[in-house]
Amino acid sequence: MQTTSRKIQTAFRIDEGLLRRAKLKAKREGRSLNNMVEEALERMVPAELEWPKVKISEEIDPDVLAMRLGPLHFTEEEIASDYRLAHTLGEV
Repeated sequence: MQTTSRKIQTAFRIDEGLLRRAKLKAKREGRSLNNMVEEALERMVPAELEWPKVKISEEIDPDVLAMRLGPLHFTEEEIASDYRLAHTLGEV
């Protein structure tokens, strides 16, 4: 089941040959590479791994956030590499 969500742009490294093959497959199917990759990820990544829904307000009470998400133990690298986590923690 696919729901409407905010789309974000991202970048990652990929094998050159794999990228060429993926572009060719997408072209043959008459769709964008983005659409094909997103569909493949949807099939591979279970929906139950979704982040908990937390309302973001201008000012987040750390105690309320901890009750909603449980104890927060994230490294600076984890926060920096995950926009949604950084946003939830007020780092953005």
